[in-house]
Amino acid sequence: MNRSERSILIVTGIGHALCHWWALLVTGIFEPLRADFGLTGFQVSVLPVIGYVLMGAGALPAGYFTDRIGPKPMLLVYFVSTALACVSAVLASSAVSFAISLTFLGAAISLYHPTGLAMISHGFEKRGQAMGIHGIAGSLGLCGGPLAMNLANLGDWRLSYWVMAGVSFLSMVILLMLPIELREDPSKPAESTEAPVETIKPSYRLLAFLFVPMMLTGINYRAVMTALPTYLSGGDGDSTLAKFLLFLVFLAGGASQFLMGRRADRSHPSKLYANLIALSIPLALLLAWSGGGSYLAIAIALVLAVVHFGTQPVENLLIAEHTPHSLRSISYGLKFTLTFGLGPVAVPLVGYFWDETGTLAWTFVLFALIATVVAMLIMRLVKLVDAQSLSTGAPAIESAVSLGTVDQTG
Repeated sequence: MNRSERSILIVTGIGHALCHWWALLVTGIFEPLRADFGLTGFQVSVLPVIGYVLMGAGALPAGYFTDRIGPKPMLLVYFVSTALACVSAVLASSAVSFAISLTFLGAAISLYHPTGLAMISHGFEKRGQAMGIHGIAGSLGLCGGPLAMNLANLGDWRLSYWVMAGVSFLSMVILLMLPIELREDPSKPAESTEAPVETIKPSYRLLAFLFVPMMLTGINYRAVMTALPTYLSGGDGDSTLAKFLLFLVFLAGGASQFLMGRRADRSHPSKLYANLIALSIPLALLLAWSGGGSYLAIAIALVLAVVHFGTQPVENLLIAEHTPHSLRSISYGLKFTLTFGLGPVAVPLVGYFWDETGTLAWTFVLFALIATVVAMLIMRLVKLVDAQSLSTGAPAIESAVSLGTVDQTG
């Protein structure tokens, strides 16, 4: 990586980690919030709901504006707005004002994914590896809930939001100081050498077979994140060890994003995506068969995490390959509007199956069924990519001109 690429990876890595930290902070302080504001369990659980909805709904307009003014200014807005939202949460004097702060925070968080991923897409030559490292940073952000809980134990739940506000302002300073140069600037007209690529319209059939599977995979992701901790921690063995092994499951998922991102740079990304989805089907069924609450279940979940989380950088690379640079950010915005907006549908589904069957195992049967549909759709995507490559006489992996993409070889 050159200096600019390292700078991009630093600011997007911080931004991605903080995105998930901010989103999960409130989950670690439900108990002190309930005591401080005099709320019931249900009331405290609905405080962040509107903010979570806006995390998805705001991604599409965020992508639109990123395509117009560029990723760096939008990333600056992201850091400033999230910091202000955290300060607002600190100053909240009632449950209503705190919920309003969380709503503002959700809208601010929605800016990140279409902005950060567009910056990587426009600034890197080997995007897959960068997407993988970026994914690891997001996985580290999953510790936001426990971090908030530990800070709350030191004194006041507001301390966690003070820390996040400070980190956000520091990130803003880092962004302003680091040298960042984009290979493609979406806020400027395409260069004459790029005109043939930019004037070709993307295949809407191809994009449909790309975004619909990603939407369904988002439902599966939310189902796994909802059910897996309870499913794995309810069995035999020392609880501390079980929690440590559960942490290893998510750690393995983060490492997988780096490995699969590098692999995608050297292979046919859509075929790699199809293979990963297909492999997740028997693993999910095995996890359902295990019954949970055992070290066997944890071992199976470890492999499933490697496979399932590994699809994420490949998805982001596929979007970069199949969209022109002037529409890159809004394409990422559409992806995260679909995945974040429809992903929460999995939560009541998990609860329904749990109530009806008395076990969370059926969650993973549902996962396998959805993954089967996704695999069939991705196989169709592979055929479309190969067919269009043959029509231009170019290898599938080098079909840059026909798909409005960049060369991923080398």
